[in-house]
Formats: sequence, structure tokens, C-alpha cells
Amino acid sequence: MKLSFSTLGCPEWSYERVLEEAKKDGYAGVEVRGIEGEMKADRIPCFAVGRQQAARHMAEAAGVKLIGFGSSASFHDPDKFEGALADGRAAIDVAHALGMGFVRVFGDRIGPDDDENVIIARVAEGARALCDYAAGTGVTVVQEVHGDFNRAHRVLAVAERVQRDNYGVLWDVAHSDKVYGDNWPEFYAAIRPLVRHVHFKDHVRQADGSFRLCPTGEGDIPLLPILRALEKDGYAGYVSLEWEKAWHPDLRGPEEEFPHFAKYIRDNL
Repeated sequence: MKLSFSTLGCPEWSYERVLEEAKKDGYAGVEVRGIEGEMKADRIPCFAVGRQQAARHMAEAAGVKLIGFGSSASFHDPDKFEGALADGRAAIDVAHALGMGFVRVFGDRIGPDDDENVIIARVAEGARALCDYAAGTGVTVVQEVHGDFNRAHRVLAVAERVQRDNYGVLWDVAHSDKVYGDNWPEFYAAIRPLVRHVHFKDHVRQADGSFRLCPTGEGDIPLLPILRALEKDGYAGYVSLEWEKAWHPDLRGPEEEFPHFAKYIRDNL
């Protein structure tokens, strides 16, 4: 199983340190979700035009693959639709220049007064437009299981409307856990053909219905059964630790969680 981590977990690290730590801990890849606090792909200094090849060569020299870029683009809001497309296109340009395989996008929300079918159609329109923009670049657009798009019927409804070979799903196991819990095989069976990338993290299911993030293996998400199902089914992508340090500063540092995650997965394969 190929392991990666998202830079969301190390928001203060330089690009150089990201690569050094990935190599040290035995990660095969890095998923870029911002560098040193800058989240937009075309605003990250080391990924600027004229510096992209140097950044790519640094990763190659470290033996670490830059696997994809996690954009913030989401398509549920009509007022922000064009801006999301622009962000997605910029991320695709950077991903292509750096040899990354995917760009992540979101659905993301369906409000209580929204027409679900209208939102799904808009999300599919945005994803399809980015797939067409990315055609021929080797970049796949992956929609994350996140927000209100963590139910199988919604994930499938978008995919059925997109109908592009360079489209897939990023399965974030924590977001599906919020709906399916230990019935995760039901969700996985439905989306399995679409899965191109997987986010791992762990949380505790609390009595009040909320979820508390915790170190890998200390929570309630059935990570190991999920891992073994992916392995059994020949999943060829990466399992990526998304340690949400950037959003939750109280979480322990990446210098602790990154090596812990790698060891936990390897010890249990």
C-alpha cells in the first residue's frame, strides 16, 4: 500500500522540510494542500512559473512523488461558481506542470431550503468543466466525500452526470463514517469503482453525536478493515493521512503524527 500525507497537517513547514520529512518517514508521496499557509496553487511561491521544474526536481531527488493538489473549489454556491472554476483551473495548471495526478474539488453543501437535484447538477457541471479543461494533461479531477456529499446516492448522482474518464472520487473515510459508521461496506461497495484517492484520519464518535479528531488508531473509525478491503480489491492509489492541523491547531504536531501513521499502517498490513 502506497502511503502519502497531506500538507494540511504541516502548515508551517517549508517545501524543503515537507520532502525531507516524507523521505525520513518512508512516505511514497505527498498531497499538497498548501505550503507555509498559502492554499491557492498559483500563489505558492515555490510553485510559481519559472520555479516549477526546480520544485519537481527536488521531489524527484528526494524520491517522493507529488501526487496531487487539494484545491478549495466547491460548486454548490452559484455566486461562487465561476471563482471555483478559476481556482480549479489554476490548480490543474500547477498539477500538470509538477507531474501531479489529480486535483481535489468539493461538492459541498445542500442547505435545508435547497433543491438537491439542482445542487447536484451544478456540482456535476463544475466538475465536468474542470475535467474538460484537464483533458490531455494526465490530471484527474477527484471529488471528495465531504460535507453533504458523504452519502452514496449523491456521490453516484454526480458521477453519472459528469461522465468523464478523468473524473473520480476521493474517499475521506471520516466523512463517510459520520453517516455510515460501522456500515461502511455499504458505502464502499457503491462507490468502489470510482475511488481514485483515499484520505485516512481517525475520530471518536461522541455521545452527543459530534466527532473528536484523535491520533490514528485511537478512535472509532474501522481503519484496518477498510485498509484490508482496499488491498483485497487491488486499490492502486495512495492512502493519505489528512491530519487537520491547519484547521485544528490543538492537534499534536506532524513530527509526531506523521511517523506514527506510517508505522501504524505498516504494522497492520
